[in-house]
Amino acid sequence: MISTIFMKNTRNSKSKNDSTPLQVFATWSEDAIAGRRLDVKYWIPAIRELQKAIQHGKYESQKLGDFITDIRYGISTTNEYVDSGVPLLRILNLKNDGLDLSKIVYLPESRSDEIGKAVVHENDLLISRSGSVGIVIVVPKEVEGFAFGSFMIKFCLNDKINKQYVAAWLNGEASRKLIEREKIGAIQGNITIETIKNFDIPIPPISIQNEVVKKIQKAYEQRQRKKAEVENVLFSIDDFVFGELGIDIPKESPERVFQIWSDEIQTRLDPSYFRPIFKMLDKIFSTTKYNVKTLKNLSTKITSGSTPLSGGDAYTNQNDGIPFLRSGDINPDNEIDFDNLNFIKKEIHNKKLKSSQLEKGDLLIALIGATIGQVSVYNMDREANISQNLASVRLKDDVYPEYAKEFLLSKFGQMELDRIKRYAARANINLDEVGSLQVIYPSKDKQNEMVGKIRKIRAKATELRQEAESIVISAQKQVEQMILA
Repeated sequence: MISTIFMKNTRNSKSKNDSTPLQVFATWSEDAIAGRRLDVKYWIPAIRELQKAIQHGKYESQKLGDFITDIRYGISTTNEYVDSGVPLLRILNLKNDGLDLSKIVYLPESRSDEIGKAVVHENDLLISRSGSVGIVIVVPKEVEGFAFGSFMIKFCLNDKINKQYVAAWLNGEASRKLIEREKIGAIQGNITIETIKNFDIPIPPISIQNEVVKKIQKAYEQRQRKKAEVENVLFSIDDFVFGELGIDIPKESPERVFQIWSDEIQTRLDPSYFRPIFKMLDKIFSTTKYNVKTLKNLSTKITSGSTPLSGGDAYTNQNDGIPFLRSGDINPDNEIDFDNLNFIKKEIHNKKLKSSQLEKGDLLIALIGATIGQVSVYNMDREANISQNLASVRLKDDVYPEYAKEFLLSKFGQMELDRIKRYAARANINLDEVGSLQVIYPSKDKQNEMVGKIRKIRAKATELRQEAESIVISAQKQVEQMILA
């Protein structure tokens, strides 16, 4: 028997301890060959021990496939959406405590034959197979008949197991680690139907399954209440910004019929651009006592990147590559999870994408897709680059990047961004329109003071958000103790 030595370098992972040691471990070569996996992460001893704990634990385990009556991938489709038609669930709609139906899109009815059986029914289960892999939900009645996208897998279970228990167990930390282990693909890992069918799951008595479901659902309810507190805290930022800048935004009239003079039409012909509430923004800009400039006049550079072909040779691993940010990678807290990014080769970063290299302090704005209008600041010293779905704005000294971010994230700034969106198959914003965004800004001392106070508000929201997540994590750990101890 020949042993195979694996080494896993975790120094470049997101860790507060930069001295994380090299992990060295061994396995038998016939195990690696039989498992048909030579990737290091698959053989990490702690994960293998977890697998054994499930297979030989307190309760008998079975393959999930023993309970599956139907399983299939979703529809692979272009982004040709319509105002009404067949509702489509996408991966962004999946949350581990249910579905977020706030961003549903529709496919034309004419594509019903193409959609075929890629639809969900009440009590089916959906699991994300790419991106945030392993999020599982039980389909509720209100989405009966919705189509679902190719980044998800639908599976149906028989009555010999509690479906909510399966979702609760698969959403737990132990299952997440094992699902992460099973991902294949060098760039954006994914799982397959065979992965799900061969997944080991502990089978306690139905009474215990029901107890698990009750405990997890209670934790989700508590988390939702805590998240509502987070929203209230974040809403207070608008009140603070408006108060400091003397902005008073009237409520929008429900009236949807309005008229404009032809000489008001210059570059835009879409009616939405001329809604009365948006014209009120112009009045506020023209009457404020503070400075007003466009991002074009406040910056030295506004640019976006491009995206190499998925699976192409422009990409590489985290240790050798340059972080490549997409629109879904940014957030108001300026946090970037480097462990979940794509990485491009240095020669791509320094040649083909040289013009979109990031510098510390660059303002980032999402231009397209589900996160359109999201704003952040790149606060890292690390080299990085961006896709064509992000705009990078390098500001002059007039305005602090953090202040510009908070202004654009305010209700006022988001109304500006909403105004310039082009509502095509996928809403989008171009770089000229980014440059046209106006910013009201006081003195730099005042900006600094406002940013400091907003940071405290965001810190409070972060604290509450962490408390919300800890409620669920605690419940999941209790479940693992119930099942595996």
